[in-house]
Amino acid sequence: MSDSNKYLLNIVTKYSPAQINYSDPAYIQLLQTLEGWAHTCFIECKLSGSIAKGTAISLSSDLDLMISLTNGCKSGLKEIYESLYDKLRACYQQVRKQNVSVRVIFAGGNLLLPNKLEIDITPARKCKGNTNEHIIRVSKFDTWKKTNTQQHINDISNSNRLNEIKLLKIWRELNQLEFPSIYMEYLLINIILRNKQTSCLYLADNFFYILSELAKQENNPLFSRVVDPANTQNILSELLTKVEKQKIQSAAVDALKNKYWQRIVW
Repeated sequence: MSDSNKYLLNIVTKYSPAQINYSDPAYIQLLQTLEGWAHTCFIECKLSGSIAKGTAISLSSDLDLMISLTNGCKSGLKEIYESLYDKLRACYQQVRKQNVSVRVIFAGGNLLLPNKLEIDITPARKCKGNTNEHIIRVSKFDTWKKTNTQQHINDISNSNRLNEIKLLKIWRELNQLEFPSIYMEYLLINIILRNKQTSCLYLADNFFYILSELAKQENNPLFSRVVDPANTQNILSELLTKVEKQKIQSAAVDALKNKYWQRIVW
């Protein structure tokens, strides 16, 4: 294995997420709080996001939960979201709104982990029928979207691109870029890396290729159409504005000016 591949694999290992104790009383109390808030609308609360997909890194949110609500829940999605936020604010000291979720921040030292733990909780109303499809609120655009987190988990976890996704997420966090993970993941597996080797022996080549594609002045995949395979009406590439995409492009151009990987991800 080349030194470049070894270095990048070490970076992935360096930013491995901390192990979470799911039997910790604080975690159990949170689940009980969520179930009590949902009341008769409650179906289940389950892991979603990067931990479920196998793409978690220590630099971003530690844990993602989706609380599934019945289709017959009478409140609108905005009211559901605001109600969850108010409930969590009443129970925890550090709570803030995200685009589709509410984040609860546990202080370190006496709860789930030695360091702080961030948990993003997304309220989602289940669609009718025997399906995993849910509708969630998108605060950024004051709208809603239908999606299927279980399909996302299956697609990404089985993509053989977990190391490349983790590296790009690490690079994103180090450069403080706005780049939603769901958009990034499908952009990589379905467009940028579609015909590339999947072996870890090609990790450095693949990551260099990713940055090269993101840096393009013409035919940049950032400006191509990327859809949610769980709902083709959900255009993932529209989660970022043109200006936000240009910032990613500029950061990729700067990254490629460096001769050594150590100056790109560290």
